[in-house]
Amino acid sequence: MADAYTRIADAIVPSVYAQYSFEEHVQSLEIYQAGILFSDPAIASKLSMGGRSVDMPGWKDLGNDPSEPVNDDPADSIEMKKIGARREVAARNVRAQAWGIPDLTSILAGDDPQKLIVRRQTDYWQRANKLTLLGILKGVLADNIANDAGDLVRTTGASIVDTDIIEAAYLMGDRADKFKTIWMHSKQMKALKLADLIDYVPPSEQGGPLIPYYMGLRAVVDDDIPVAAGVYTAFMFKDKAILWNELPVNTEGGPLEFDRKPRQGHGGGVTEMVGRRHFVPHVPGTRFLDASSAGEFATDAELALAANWDRTASSVKNMTFIALRTTEA
Repeated sequence: MADAYTRIADAIVPSVYAQYSFEEHVQSLEIYQAGILFSDPAIASKLSMGGRSVDMPGWKDLGNDPSEPVNDDPADSIEMKKIGARREVAARNVRAQAWGIPDLTSILAGDDPQKLIVRRQTDYWQRANKLTLLGILKGVLADNIANDAGDLVRTTGASIVDTDIIEAAYLMGDRADKFKTIWMHSKQMKALKLADLIDYVPPSEQGGPLIPYYMGLRAVVDDDIPVAAGVYTAFMFKDKAILWNELPVNTEGGPLEFDRKPRQGHGGGVTEMVGRRHFVPHVPGTRFLDASSAGEFATDAELALAANWDRTASSVKNMTFIALRTTEA
Protein backbone atom coordinates (compact mmCIF):
# COMPACT_ATOMS: atom_id res chain seq x y z
CA MET A 1 0.00 0.00 0.00
CA ALA A 2 1.35 3.45 -0.93
CA ASP A 3 2.28 5.98 1.77
CA ALA A 4 -0.52 8.38 2.65
CA TYR A 5 -0.03 11.86 4.02
CA THR A 6 -2.44 14.39 5.49
CA ARG A 7 -2.77 16.77 2.52
CA ILE A 8 -4.39 20.18 2.23
CA ALA A 9 -7.45 18.49 0.75
CA ASP A 10 -7.78 16.40 3.92
CA ALA A 11 -7.92 19.46 6.17
CA ILE A 12 -10.38 22.31 6.52
CA VAL A 13 -8.90 25.66 5.54
CA PRO A 14 -10.85 28.06 7.77
CA SER A 15 -11.21 31.83 7.78
CA VAL A 16 -8.44 33.82 9.43
CA TYR A 17 -9.90 33.70 12.94
CA ALA A 18 -11.82 30.44 12.73
CA GLN A 19 -10.70 27.66 15.03
CA TYR A 20 -9.90 24.24 13.76
CA SER A 21 -12.24 21.64 15.21
CA PHE A 22 -11.69 17.93 15.43
CA GLU A 23 -14.49 15.39 14.98
CA GLU A 24 -14.18 12.79 17.73
CA HIS A 25 -13.98 9.18 16.66
CA VAL A 26 -17.38 7.49 17.07
CA GLN A 27 -16.19 4.03 18.03
CA SER A 28 -16.92 2.95 21.58
CA LEU A 29 -14.08 2.60 24.08
CA GLU A 30 -16.31 1.43 26.93
CA ILE A 31 -14.90 -2.10 26.88
CA TYR A 32 -11.84 -0.71 28.64
CA GLN A 33 -14.00 0.62 31.47
CA ALA A 34 -16.22 -2.46 31.96
CA GLY A 35 -13.71 -4.72 33.71
CA ILE A 36 -13.24 -7.14 30.80
CA LEU A 37 -9.50 -6.51 30.46
CA PHE A 38 -6.97 -6.77 33.26
CA SER A 39 -3.21 -6.48 33.66
CA ASP A 40 -1.12 -8.73 35.91
CA PRO A 41 2.13 -7.07 37.03
CA ALA A 42 3.52 -10.44 38.16
CA ILE A 43 3.14 -11.80 34.63
CA ALA A 44 4.39 -8.59 33.03
CA SER A 45 7.70 -8.98 34.85
CA LYS A 46 8.18 -12.39 33.20
CA LEU A 47 7.63 -11.18 29.64
CA SER A 48 11.06 -9.67 29.06
CA MET A 49 12.33 -12.73 27.17
CA GLY A 50 12.28 -12.69 23.37
CA GLY A 51 10.17 -14.70 20.98
CA ARG A 52 7.04 -14.31 18.88
CA SER A 53 4.89 -15.94 21.55
CA VAL A 54 4.98 -16.17 25.34
CA ASP A 55 4.74 -19.40 27.33
CA MET A 56 2.37 -19.12 30.28
CA PRO A 57 2.49 -22.48 32.10
CA GLY A 58 -0.07 -23.22 34.80
CA TRP A 59 -1.60 -25.97 36.89
CA LYS A 60 -4.84 -27.80 36.33
CA ASP A 61 -7.27 -28.08 39.23
CA LEU A 62 -7.36 -31.10 41.52
CA GLY A 63 -9.56 -33.92 40.27
CA ASN A 64 -13.03 -34.82 41.55
CA ASP A 65 -12.05 -38.13 43.14
CA PRO A 66 -14.11 -38.82 46.28
CA SER A 67 -12.34 -38.72 49.62
CA GLU A 68 -11.60 -42.09 51.22
CA PRO A 69 -12.09 -43.35 54.77
CA VAL A 70 -8.95 -44.19 56.75
CA ASN A 71 -8.20 -47.41 58.68
CA ASP A 72 -5.56 -48.77 61.08
CA ASP A 73 -3.90 -51.21 58.64
CA PRO A 74 -0.16 -50.28 58.29
CA ALA A 75 0.04 -52.22 55.02
CA ASP A 76 -2.85 -50.36 53.40
CA SER A 77 -1.42 -47.23 51.75
CA ILE A 78 -3.73 -44.76 50.09
CA GLU A 79 -3.29 -44.37 46.34
CA MET A 80 -1.40 -41.27 45.31
CA LYS A 81 -2.96 -38.80 42.88
CA LYS A 82 -1.18 -36.15 40.86
CA ILE A 83 -1.90 -32.60 39.78
CA GLY A 84 -1.67 -31.95 36.05
CA ALA A 85 -0.01 -29.05 34.27
CA ARG A 86 -1.24 -27.13 31.25
CA ARG A 87 0.70 -25.03 28.80
CA GLU A 88 -0.93 -21.81 27.74
CA VAL A 89 0.70 -19.61 25.10
CA ALA A 90 -0.02 -15.93 24.46
CA ALA A 91 0.59 -14.06 21.22
CA ARG A 92 3.21 -11.33 21.55
CA ASN A 93 2.37 -8.23 19.49
CA VAL A 94 4.62 -5.38 18.44
CA ARG A 95 2.59 -2.98 16.32
CA ALA A 96 3.17 0.36 14.63
CA GLN A 97 1.28 3.07 12.74
CA ALA A 98 2.58 6.15 10.91
CA TRP A 99 1.28 9.59 10.00
CA GLY A 100 2.78 12.21 7.69
CA ILE A 101 2.15 15.98 7.95
CA PRO A 102 3.41 18.45 5.31
CA ASP A 103 4.23 21.84 6.87
CA LEU A 104 2.00 23.63 4.35
CA THR A 105 -1.03 21.80 5.75
CA SER A 106 -0.50 23.45 9.14
CA ILE A 107 -0.02 26.88 7.59
CA LEU A 108 -3.22 26.82 5.52
CA ALA A 109 -5.37 24.96 8.06
CA GLY A 110 -4.55 27.41 10.85
CA ASP A 111 -3.89 24.62 13.31
CA ASP A 112 -1.19 22.01 13.88
CA PRO A 113 -2.31 18.44 13.03
CA GLN A 114 0.93 17.14 14.54
CA LYS A 115 -0.20 18.20 18.02
CA LEU A 116 -3.58 16.62 17.40
CA ILE A 117 -2.03 13.30 16.37
CA VAL A 118 0.09 13.24 19.53
CA ARG A 119 -2.92 14.12 21.66
CA ARG A 120 -5.03 11.34 20.12
CA GLN A 121 -2.48 8.55 20.43
CA THR A 122 -4.12 6.95 23.48
CA ASP A 123 -7.56 6.79 21.92
CA TYR A 124 -6.17 5.54 18.61
CA TRP A 125 -4.34 2.65 20.24
CA GLN A 126 -7.36 1.77 22.37
CA ARG A 127 -9.43 1.39 19.22
CA ALA A 128 -6.66 -0.51 17.42
CA ASN A 129 -6.23 -2.84 20.40
CA LYS A 130 -9.96 -3.46 20.45
CA LEU A 131 -9.81 -4.69 16.85
CA THR A 132 -6.91 -6.96 17.81
CA LEU A 133 -8.94 -8.36 20.70
CA LEU A 134 -11.87 -9.04 18.37
CA GLY A 135 -9.49 -10.89 16.03
CA ILE A 136 -8.35 -13.07 18.94
CA LEU A 137 -11.94 -13.81 20.03
CA LYS A 138 -12.87 -14.73 16.45
CA GLY A 139 -9.91 -17.10 16.26
CA VAL A 140 -10.65 -18.77 19.59
CA LEU A 141 -14.29 -19.27 18.54
CA ALA A 142 -13.29 -20.59 15.11
CA ASP A 143 -11.05 -23.19 16.78
CA ASN A 144 -13.80 -24.00 19.27
CA ILE A 145 -16.32 -24.68 16.50
CA ALA A 146 -13.81 -26.74 14.50
CA ASN A 147 -12.35 -28.79 17.35
CA ASP A 148 -14.47 -28.54 20.51
CA ALA A 149 -18.00 -29.04 19.19
CA GLY A 150 -18.72 -25.31 19.46
CA ASP A 151 -19.47 -25.51 23.19
CA LEU A 152 -18.63 -21.80 23.61
CA VAL A 153 -21.29 -20.66 21.12
CA ARG A 154 -25.06 -20.32 21.43
CA THR A 155 -26.71 -19.70 18.03
CA THR A 156 -30.39 -18.78 18.02
CA GLY A 157 -31.20 -18.17 14.35
CA ALA A 158 -33.53 -15.37 15.47
CA SER A 159 -33.50 -11.85 16.93
CA ILE A 160 -32.21 -11.57 20.49
CA VAL A 161 -34.80 -12.09 23.27
CA ASP A 162 -34.69 -12.14 27.06
CA THR A 163 -34.19 -15.92 27.40
CA ASP A 164 -31.15 -15.99 25.12
CA ILE A 165 -28.78 -14.76 27.81
CA ILE A 166 -29.95 -17.54 30.14
CA GLU A 167 -29.51 -20.21 27.48
CA ALA A 168 -26.07 -18.85 26.60
CA ALA A 169 -24.90 -18.57 30.21
CA TYR A 170 -25.88 -22.18 30.92
CA LEU A 171 -23.39 -23.38 28.35
CA MET A 172 -21.20 -23.27 31.47
CA GLY A 173 -23.63 -25.21 33.64
CA ASP A 174 -23.21 -24.36 37.33
CA ARG A 175 -20.84 -21.49 36.42
CA ALA A 176 -23.64 -19.66 34.63
CA ASP A 177 -23.84 -16.97 37.32
CA LYS A 178 -20.24 -15.86 36.86
CA PHE A 179 -20.84 -13.55 33.89
CA LYS A 180 -20.53 -9.80 34.45
CA THR A 181 -20.60 -8.09 31.02
CA ILE A 182 -22.21 -8.52 27.62
CA TRP A 183 -20.57 -6.85 24.59
CA MET A 184 -23.11 -6.48 21.79
CA HIS A 185 -23.95 -4.71 18.53
CA SER A 186 -26.29 -1.71 18.52
CA LYS A 187 -28.88 -3.71 16.55
CA GLN A 188 -29.00 -6.27 19.34
CA MET A 189 -29.32 -3.49 21.89
CA LYS A 190 -32.10 -1.92 19.82
CA ALA A 191 -34.10 -5.16 19.89
CA LEU A 192 -33.73 -5.37 23.68
CA LYS A 193 -34.70 -1.72 24.15
CA LEU A 194 -37.80 -2.17 22.00
CA ALA A 195 -38.75 -5.08 24.25
CA ASP A 196 -38.15 -2.86 27.32
CA LEU A 197 -35.47 -5.23 28.64
CA ILE A 198 -32.73 -2.70 29.45
CA ASP A 199 -32.23 -1.23 32.92
CA TYR A 200 -30.16 1.87 33.60
CA VAL A 201 -28.06 2.19 36.74
CA PRO A 202 -26.28 5.38 37.84
CA PRO A 203 -22.48 5.07 38.07
CA SER A 204 -20.60 5.64 41.30
CA GLU A 205 -19.39 8.98 39.97
CA GLN A 206 -22.00 11.62 40.67
CA GLY A 207 -23.36 13.18 37.53
CA GLY A 208 -21.97 10.55 35.17
CA PRO A 209 -24.01 8.89 32.40
CA LEU A 210 -26.36 6.04 33.26
CA ILE A 211 -24.94 2.58 32.58
CA PRO A 212 -27.16 0.09 30.70
CA TYR A 213 -27.66 -3.41 32.14
CA TYR A 214 -29.33 -6.43 30.58
CA MET A 215 -30.50 -9.10 33.04
CA GLY A 216 -27.82 -8.09 35.53
CA LEU A 217 -25.00 -7.82 32.98
CA ARG A 218 -23.37 -4.52 32.12
CA ALA A 219 -24.12 -3.92 28.45
CA VAL A 220 -21.36 -2.51 26.25
CA VAL A 221 -22.64 -1.49 22.82
CA ASP A 222 -20.20 -1.42 19.92
CA ASP A 223 -20.77 -1.62 16.16
CA ASP A 224 -17.37 -3.24 15.67
CA ILE A 225 -18.92 -6.46 17.00
CA PRO A 226 -18.58 -9.22 14.34
CA VAL A 227 -21.38 -9.39 11.77
CA ALA A 228 -21.52 -11.98 8.98
CA ALA A 229 -24.50 -12.73 6.72
CA GLY A 230 -26.91 -11.08 9.14
CA VAL A 231 -25.58 -12.97 12.17
CA TYR A 232 -24.42 -10.78 15.07
CA THR A 233 -21.99 -12.22 17.63
CA ALA A 234 -22.31 -10.84 21.17
CA PHE A 235 -19.80 -11.84 23.85
CA MET A 236 -20.57 -12.56 27.50
CA PHE A 237 -17.57 -12.20 29.83
CA LYS A 238 -16.71 -13.19 33.34
CA ASP A 239 -14.95 -10.56 35.45
CA LYS A 240 -11.36 -9.92 34.33
CA ALA A 241 -11.81 -12.24 31.37
CA ILE A 242 -8.90 -11.14 29.17
CA LEU A 243 -5.31 -10.61 30.27
CA TRP A 244 -3.77 -7.61 28.51
CA ASN A 245 -0.25 -6.56 29.44
CA GLU A 246 1.30 -3.47 27.86
CA LEU A 247 5.10 -3.64 27.73
CA PRO A 248 7.81 -1.02 27.13
CA VAL A 249 8.74 -0.36 23.50
CA ASN A 250 12.45 -1.10 23.75
CA THR A 251 13.49 0.14 20.35
CA GLU A 252 15.73 3.12 19.63
CA GLY A 253 12.81 5.30 18.55
CA GLY A 254 10.56 4.36 21.46
CA PRO A 255 6.75 4.52 21.42
CA LEU A 256 6.53 7.72 19.36
CA GLU A 257 9.23 8.83 16.91
CA PHE A 258 9.52 11.89 14.64
CA ASP A 259 11.47 12.23 11.41
CA ARG A 260 11.91 15.43 9.38
CA LYS A 261 11.99 15.33 5.56
CA PRO A 262 12.88 18.92 4.61
CA ARG A 263 13.08 18.31 0.83
CA GLN A 264 9.62 16.75 0.55
CA GLY A 265 6.69 18.95 -0.42
CA HIS A 266 9.15 20.51 -2.91
CA GLY A 267 11.10 22.04 -0.05
CA GLY A 268 8.07 22.83 2.11
CA GLY A 269 9.03 20.06 4.49
CA VAL A 270 7.20 17.04 5.89
CA THR A 271 7.19 15.61 9.42
CA GLU A 272 6.68 11.87 9.73
CA MET A 273 5.45 10.35 13.00
CA VAL A 274 5.56 6.67 13.90
CA GLY A 275 3.68 5.30 16.90
CA ARG A 276 4.56 1.87 18.34
CA ARG A 277 3.09 -0.45 20.96
CA HIS A 278 4.23 -3.74 22.52
CA PHE A 279 1.54 -5.81 24.21
CA VAL A 280 0.67 -9.38 25.13
CA PRO A 281 -3.05 -10.25 25.21
CA HIS A 282 -4.22 -13.64 26.45
CA VAL A 283 -7.53 -15.50 26.74
CA PRO A 284 -7.11 -17.83 29.74
CA GLY A 285 -7.48 -21.47 28.79
CA THR A 286 -6.06 -21.07 25.27
CA ARG A 287 -2.77 -21.56 23.43
CA PHE A 288 -1.59 -19.46 20.51
CA LEU A 289 -0.15 -21.92 17.99
CA ASP A 290 1.34 -19.38 15.55
CA ALA A 291 0.61 -21.90 12.80
CA SER A 292 -0.46 -19.44 10.13
CA SER A 293 1.35 -16.11 10.43
CA ALA A 294 3.26 -14.72 7.47
CA GLY A 295 5.31 -12.15 9.39
CA GLU A 296 7.10 -11.99 12.72
CA PHE A 297 3.83 -11.11 14.45
CA ALA A 298 0.28 -12.09 13.55
CA THR A 299 -2.06 -9.54 11.97
CA ASP A 300 -5.61 -9.10 13.25
CA ALA A 301 -6.82 -11.20 10.31
CA GLU A 302 -4.33 -13.97 11.15
CA LEU A 303 -5.35 -13.89 14.81
CA ALA A 304 -8.90 -14.64 13.63
CA LEU A 305 -7.87 -17.97 12.05
CA ALA A 306 -8.80 -21.25 13.76
CA ALA A 307 -5.42 -22.71 12.78
CA ASN A 308 -3.65 -20.33 15.17
CA TRP A 309 -5.50 -21.44 18.32
CA ASP A 310 -6.04 -24.42 20.59
CA ARG A 311 -8.02 -24.69 23.80
CA THR A 312 -6.03 -25.99 26.76
CA ALA A 313 -8.80 -25.67 29.35
CA SER A 314 -10.16 -29.14 30.09
CA SER A 315 -13.73 -27.88 30.43
CA VAL A 316 -15.82 -25.07 28.98
CA LYS A 317 -16.43 -24.05 32.61
CA ASN A 318 -12.80 -22.94 32.85
CA MET A 319 -13.12 -20.51 29.94
CA THR A 320 -13.81 -16.83 30.60
CA PHE A 321 -16.31 -15.98 27.86
CA ILE A 322 -19.02 -17.39 25.61
CA ALA A 323 -20.59 -16.13 22.37
CA LEU A 324 -24.25 -15.48 21.63
CA ARG A 325 -25.14 -15.35 17.94
CA THR A 326 -28.45 -13.85 16.89
CA THR A 327 -29.99 -12.76 13.60
CA GLU A 328 -31.03 -9.11 13.49
CA ALA A 329 -32.90 -7.26 10.77
